[in-house]
Amino acid sequence: MCRGYLLPMRNRPALVFALGLAACTPPKPPAPTVTVAPTADTAIVPVVGVASAASRSDGKWTALALLEDQLYLADFAGKSVAPFPGITKADVPHPVTLIGIGDTIIVGDWGLRRFTEWSPTGQRLAAWPAPDSLQGALPRARDAAGQWYFELWPDAKPDGSGLIDSGAVVRADPQLGHFDTLARLAPPELVKVSGVDGMHYQRRSMGGNDAWGVLPDGTLWVARVFQNQIEWHHPGVKTIVRSPRLPDLVLTVSDMDREIYVRRFPEDQRQTAREVPNAPVKPPFEHVFAVPGGRLWLAKSDTALARLRHFQVVDSTGVLLNIAVPTYGFALGVTADYIVVGEEFPGGIRLLRFRVPAEAKAATR
Repeated sequence: MCRGYLLPMRNRPALVFALGLAACTPPKPPAPTVTVAPTADTAIVPVVGVASAASRSDGKWTALALLEDQLYLADFAGKSVAPFPGITKADVPHPVTLIGIGDTIIVGDWGLRRFTEWSPTGQRLAAWPAPDSLQGALPRARDAAGQWYFELWPDAKPDGSGLIDSGAVVRADPQLGHFDTLARLAPPELVKVSGVDGMHYQRRSMGGNDAWGVLPDGTLWVARVFQNQIEWHHPGVKTIVRSPRLPDLVLTVSDMDREIYVRRFPEDQRQTAREVPNAPVKPPFEHVFAVPGGRLWLAKSDTALARLRHFQVVDSTGVLLNIAVPTYGFALGVTADYIVVGEEFPGGIRLLRFRVPAEAKAATR
């Protein structure tokens, strides 16, 4: 028997619930939820925050701390953390991007406008200048063929009106001589505010962004934050593969969320951070990670004091499995075997490494 159902959707600037089309077959049943076992695998990074992390085959993880301009190597087996060997302040004074390629890392430096490749032992293997034709942008990904992938945004302009325009994912050949645009990215959530020079556009705090990444074969995936849907752009194929719109627990931004957000800034910047208008609704996901087999793990937004963090394991058919992790931290990486999160505490960032449950491995084969 045919029946209709409600499909939750997101739209800027407010949440909109739209009635889905009538369906003549029952909707796909909800995916099961698996709770991950607690872990004793911990490593303490003595920093204010960890922006990103990359795994290695020996079980160690490289962590990027932006405020400290430092890369660290976390050894869960030895429960130790140390500055990444071989990388000096002269080599990389201001690291801002981190790409893991097997056991090597590629680090982008905004001050020197270049990116460098490093071996696991800290030997510099190669260096490239940031392309002038891309206004000095640094790469965010690289595929198995050596092609580079960049994220570009238009100039914001003095009144912020440039923020209205969409961004782009741009691919470059290994020699950085040829560039082509693969996908457009949605503009951020904006608000028009009054300033000393009149009205201007400003980005809302705690809003979401389209996330993207590249698989080894050059397939570009894009997680659309406002549609809550995944796209796959396969090399040489014009048709874009899209998942169904994903289930989404809608959460409003609370006073506690705002306070946690503000506390992440240095004290002299906190009042300015408080004055930035925030997004009214949390994005459906905070981070997205690709695992072997091409599946994606979406780290979901949650309430400020939640003691479990949730992931959705997704392919082109939708959600395969929900994963609950016993932590209040933020997701930093997922591999075939491990989930790594960071927890803020007075001593810095506590990295936790959880084992991927067997059910998730079965779902991603």
